[in-house]
Amino acid sequence: MKSFDEKKFLKFLDTSVFGRRIAYLPVTVSTNDLAADMLDNVEGSGLRNINGTVIVSDEQTGGRGRFSRGWLSPPGGLWFSLIFETGLSGDKIPAVTLIAAFSAAHILINSYDIDVSIKWPNDLYFMDQKFGGILSELKRTRSRQFIIMGMGLNIDIEKKFLKSLDNRAVNIQSLTKKMVEKEKLLAAILKRFEELYGYFSKTGDLNSIFKNIKKILRY
Repeated sequence: MKSFDEKKFLKFLDTSVFGRRIAYLPVTVSTNDLAADMLDNVEGSGLRNINGTVIVSDEQTGGRGRFSRGWLSPPGGLWFSLIFETGLSGDKIPAVTLIAAFSAAHILINSYDIDVSIKWPNDLYFMDQKFGGILSELKRTRSRQFIIMGMGLNIDIEKKFLKSLDNRAVNIQSLTKKMVEKEKLLAAILKRFEELYGYFSKTGDLNSIFKNIKKILRY
C-alpha cells in the first residue's frame, strides 16, 4: 500500500482545528507515545499551537492498546493520534473514546457501506472480525490539559499476517471490495469526531449521541 500523502489529506480535510497540523512518519514506535513526548516539550517551545495536531504513521513497531497490551501495527494500516486541548475531567475519557469509535463507525457505515459494530468500549468489528481500536489518554502539562486520541484501522494489511491471527481480524478494503484512500478516510473521521466531540465538550450531553451509538454497540 502507498505511503500516507500529507498534501492529499489536507485537500480532503474539512475541519476547523482537528488535523490542521500534521506530523507524518513512515515508521514510529507509537503515535500515542510520540504525542505524549511532544506534549512533554510543549511548554516554552515552538509547539504551543499543538492543539489539533494529528500524528500519522504507516507502521508502528510498539503500538499499544488498553492496559498496555500490544497492538500489532504493520504496513497497510492507518495508525494515527490526535492531540487536542480539553477542559474535560479524566472520568470523561471513556466517553470520548466511545465518541471516537462512533465517529469512525459512522463514516464506515454511511460512506463505505460496512456493517460496523462497536465492542464496548473501544473496538471496531465486522461481525466477529476486528479491524480497529481506539486508545484515549489524558495528558497534563504545567498549564494545560490535553487528550491524545489514538486510533488504528486495518486498511490493506497483508493477508498472511491476518491469517496468523486465526482470522480474527479483517481489512476494511476487503469489506468494501474497492480501493480505500487512507487520506480521505482520515479526513472524514476527523470531521465527524470534531463535530461530536465539540458538542459533547460544550454541553456534556452524551445521551443524544448515545442514542445512535447503542444501535451498533455490543458488550
